[in-house]
Amino acid sequence: MSSFAKRLILTFTAVPLLFCLIYFLPHHNHLGFAILAVLATIVGSYEMRPLLFGDGERPMFPPWIAALLPLAQYLELYFLPTLPLTLLTFSVIALYGLSREIFVGVKDDFATTLTRSSHSLFLLFYPGLLLTFIVRILFLSEARLLLLMLFLLVFGNDTFAYIFGMLFGKKSRNILSVSPNKSLVGFIGGGVMTIVLSLLWSQLFPSLKVLIAPYQALILGLIVAIAGNLGDLIESVFKRGANVKDSGTIILGRGGLLDSIDSLLASTPFFYLFLRLIMQ
Repeated sequence: MSSFAKRLILTFTAVPLLFCLIYFLPHHNHLGFAILAVLATIVGSYEMRPLLFGDGERPMFPPWIAALLPLAQYLELYFLPTLPLTLLTFSVIALYGLSREIFVGVKDDFATTLTRSSHSLFLLFYPGLLLTFIVRILFLSEARLLLLMLFLLVFGNDTFAYIFGMLFGKKSRNILSVSPNKSLVGFIGGGVMTIVLSLLWSQLFPSLKVLIAPYQALILGLIVAIAGNLGDLIESVFKRGANVKDSGTIILGRGGLLDSIDSLLASTPFFYLFLRLIMQ
């Protein structure tokens, strides 16, 4: 089965399920989707661990503990909006991990402490801390439409970049050594279509037309296109550094979960930030 066929199967399976979860289950500020974000953090963290740590090496805390960050973000916004629970959770986990080095470090070999500590803290950031921003979107006005817009732009950019690159980009490949199959035509085609999708989606619903002006939708599409491509390339850097092809095997035709949400992880913070700026 070709890679494109696998992508189609994944698209026609995952997209309806994701749409139903977002559109038909908005209860308690999309609690169902928040749970999905927590589960995605667990899976992504375990995929990230072997990229950061070699055989026999262990992080300062189990990877699943990163899932406490999106969980804390939801609890903060739902119950305790005046308490910085997410920041507090990050600080406690980080200090716990660093403190363990005092008592249960690798015997007396402290030469690896800085590397192990920095890698462990990065495990909290990627994907845990980045996924807290998608939880923040759940508490915005018109969260349902904005979530769908985010996924439409991120995966639309990825899909159209793939299509344009496959059909017209063979002569413009090898522009980046980290991902030689990426083409300039693919980047441009995906970016243009992402802007078009952003304009169309923002004008399709009256409630969004009030929130997002056409020029703001254009900027939003451009932000997602740029950040999404950077996220994809950053993940490629990680995999090349670890000398692996994919981050995992859980997703048909895509490899691991991180291979599928790398663009989402990089795009969501900027998507959320821009929305907050224009919705003030």
